[in-house]
Amino acid sequence: MSIFDRIQRIAKANINWLLDKAEPAEQELESRIKELEETILEGRESAAVYGATFKRLAREIEQLTEQETEFTTRAETALKASDEASARAALTEKVRLTERISQMTPGVEKGKKTYEMLRDNIIKLQLQLKQVKFKLQDLKARKLTAEAQVAFDKHLDTATSLNPDGVSFDRLEEKVMQTEAHVEINQEMRSDSLTDIELAQRSRELQIDAELQAMKEKLEDN
Repeated sequence: MSIFDRIQRIAKANINWLLDKAEPAEQELESRIKELEETILEGRESAAVYGATFKRLAREIEQLTEQETEFTTRAETALKASDEASARAALTEKVRLTERISQMTPGVEKGKKTYEMLRDNIIKLQLQLKQVKFKLQDLKARKLTAEAQVAFDKHLDTATSLNPDGVSFDRLEEKVMQTEAHVEINQEMRSDSLTDIELAQRSRELQIDAELQAMKEKLEDN
């Protein structure tokens, strides 16, 4: 398939089917971008060749047309001077140039149309390329957003309890209350317990109380 056929086929292709898809595959868009970029590059090269060719031929026709006019003027001048031979010679060159111009004109017109066709289709392809690149960027941005949301939801599920209202502190609170109770019991035990010195003093007091009571009873008996 020639570059012209490719450009016309791609330029006329309806790209909406791809851009309007809900979730076009990233590979589809990248493949489309590659095809468009390659075709645009080839189209520009071909357009440059055709543009240079038809413009060169167009300038040559302009020069031949100027020469044609010049030979016509020479023939008229020769006839005014009754120099028919020179007039005929000038007209012979003029006719030759006319024939040459007639031969070249269709090629120039065709080259001009081909160049304009390439130029117009390349503009269409560039617009399509811009649309597809924008679609790809949008798709990638949406993909990153979706992946970030999934990751966030995953971490949120891990951080929260079964309670849908938010983070649950039940287990943590239970552990704190257990620790506080343990500390409280230890404090109570320390406050109720006696040191060795205190135990000895208490023992002596009990012994004194017992002996004192015994003396009281003995005195009462006497």
